[in-house]
Amino acid sequence: MMNRTAVVTGAGQGSGRAIALRFAEAGANCVLVGRTASKLRGAADEIVAAGGEASVHALDVTDDAAVAAFGAALVGRTVDILVNCAGDWLISLMVDTSNEQLDHILRVNLRAPYILSRTLLPNLRRSDNASIINIGSLVTANSMPTVSAYTAAKVGLKGLTGSLAAELKPERIRVVMISPGPADTPMRAAASPGIDKSVLVQPETIAEMAQAVASLPRGITTSDFLLYSMLWE
Repeated sequence: MMNRTAVVTGAGQGSGRAIALRFAEAGANCVLVGRTASKLRGAADEIVAAGGEASVHALDVTDDAAVAAFGAALVGRTVDILVNCAGDWLISLMVDTSNEQLDHILRVNLRAPYILSRTLLPNLRRSDNASIINIGSLVTANSMPTVSAYTAAKVGLKGLTGSLAAELKPERIRVVMISPGPADTPMRAAASPGIDKSVLVQPETIAEMAQAVASLPRGITTSDFLLYSMLWE
């Protein structure tokens, strides 16, 4: 991954941060995207202190104008890897879920990856071995109660990943979804206070898998896959 450029959303914390740090350690120049500039700067400082390269772009991935401006800032630049990791979670019965909550979950977890992938496709086409990696969820395979909105968004992301992979196959641009089980991240801690961490996937493990996917030779890809603790029930 030496001298390759990786755009990572949700890079301020959790899995996105772990992925960015892992890519930078492997030699990638990381473009860190997220809502909170201070968190992004913290990740960037850690990367630079370790001898890597990183730039910070604080924006809301659901803001079309902000995403368009971000794309404009990268015009003419090669992007080798796009990781759509930014997301949000909602635990709520369907009958208690408002239209506004549903729209938010769909915008963050499904619409934003669609728009950002489309926006950066010209940059990815400049690469000789491009990857789009979407971070999914175990809910795409295992149905669970009280997460209907989140499940709808992530299952939609799975469909998007497969369709886009087929669309970009002639150009040898791989599109893969990694679907972790519950991970040891701030989002999970907020959603499930007091959860037994022994059943959680570590963000660094997700980062390792993302690096493995992005490091595949040109023209080689893999199917979407699940990643979860064997202690999870």
